[in-house]
Amino acid sequence: MPRTTLLDRIAPGNRSAVPPVRPRSLLHRHWIAVSVVAFLVLAGVLGWTRPWEQCGAGLTAADDVCVGLDLGAAPLRDDDPLADLEALIADRNAHAGSTFKTVVVLDDLTPDPDTDSTPIKFVRHGVQGAIAAAWPRPESSGIKLLLANFGSSAGHWREAVGQIVASAGTEHIAAVTGIGVSLENTRNAVAELSRHGIVTIGATVTADDLNIDADGKPIKNFFRVGPTNSDEAHAAVNYVAKLPKQRTLLVADVNEADTYAGTLTKAFQDQQLVPIPFSKKYDSLEGQLTDTSRDEYLQKLFRGMHSDICTAQPDVIYFAGRGVDLRSFVYALSNDGACQQLRSVTVISGDDTATLVGTKLPLSGDIAVTPLYTALAHPDQWKMFTGNDAALTYRQNYTDFLNAFTGTHEFTRDDLFDGAAMIEHDAVATAVEAAETNPSSSPPSMRNFVANIDCNSPVPGATGFIAFRQDGGNQIDKVLPILRIQEDGTTSPVDLVWSQGRPLDTSPSCTS
Repeated sequence: MPRTTLLDRIAPGNRSAVPPVRPRSLLHRHWIAVSVVAFLVLAGVLGWTRPWEQCGAGLTAADDVCVGLDLGAAPLRDDDPLADLEALIADRNAHAGSTFKTVVVLDDLTPDPDTDSTPIKFVRHGVQGAIAAAWPRPESSGIKLLLANFGSSAGHWREAVGQIVASAGTEHIAAVTGIGVSLENTRNAVAELSRHGIVTIGATVTADDLNIDADGKPIKNFFRVGPTNSDEAHAAVNYVAKLPKQRTLLVADVNEADTYAGTLTKAFQDQQLVPIPFSKKYDSLEGQLTDTSRDEYLQKLFRGMHSDICTAQPDVIYFAGRGVDLRSFVYALSNDGACQQLRSVTVISGDDTATLVGTKLPLSGDIAVTPLYTALAHPDQWKMFTGNDAALTYRQNYTDFLNAFTGTHEFTRDDLFDGAAMIEHDAVATAVEAAETNPSSSPPSMRNFVANIDCNSPVPGATGFIAFRQDGGNQIDKVLPILRIQEDGTTSPVDLVWSQGRPLDTSPSCTS
């Protein structure tokens, strides 16, 4: 009996319903063809967009931003708020000539508003100040400016520093300025730059121990144009000592990674003029919060301190923490219920409070708050310094800066009220002064010329004369305006204090 198949049992008219059977070799070839086409399409897309090159020369992608040294003035993130300044820098760099020298501004240029303490407007103002110092006149040339980004909490400092070191020769890098806030990561960045012979001139970094590396050794190539936290604490103490009521509470951030808060706390605790009978501590957990905002977390925490603060009845609260945390603290005082024993209080803090300029604050709530802070700079500070020839000189130096800032570059005076532009201008102006005096373009050669900027040959700056101590890179006789923040975020000077009690002595017999 002949063998039948499925095909034999199907009526001839229905045989078309049976799917054709393809050999395995044909199916295999079909999928290979599809895969090849898909690969070619993907390769075409990648070739067109080249995502690994979107960050530009000297930059690498990390955490949705670009970190490193921005050699081509490329965007540092989507909708980069610094794009117009990057374009301006690129245009001016193109006219620097063949014998140029370069100053690098290193900072967190892409701050995350949920976790970082510095807002983008503060960063932007600092870059504007750097531009005004690099090219104070329309015909200025010979200096290049480059931006370097080490990301949130300086978490990518190794990438940024590595690119700076790699480009030091070809870009004739004379100095690095900026550095942002005082953190362990920024200290590590400064130490690594120094190890490669590159000078750093800090602008807003004020922690006393930032010039000491992780092994406890001095960082020899580090200078700063701003005050130390000891200077700020002394200024605050002297102000409190003049108040009619001085019952003082200390609120301190104990986050070990934040050297700004730590040294500000120590400096205030070490003084003997104003007793501190009460203190409260908190940990800001810088960069460690992943499921809530820093503000939401700290407001909840500070509300838990409300009853203790009411019981202590302080006249003054010294807040040793970041400005962004002070905002949360003020909100907690204002919105957590009335306090019969405490109707109002003066809160004094350090220079990081400048990051709150322009921010509305609830100062007339359940507990009325008068916020003051020791600032790095303020455009109206020199109005409080009058009466002698020295005052006229300081005011003329500020006028020269203002002409470059609002005249040459057409930035606005409103950009000056947080002090960032003024202090960063002075850091870059100091680097430019040393670079133009130095006949060499070798990075290690810069240290001697920066160190030569002493009381006999200071640099005229927007924040005062810049001069460095010969036993280290700290500023001499820095002036500190004490400012009050209003409810609408504006500021006004209430006092002008010199870190050493007097203006810088620039006479031939001066000593530093």
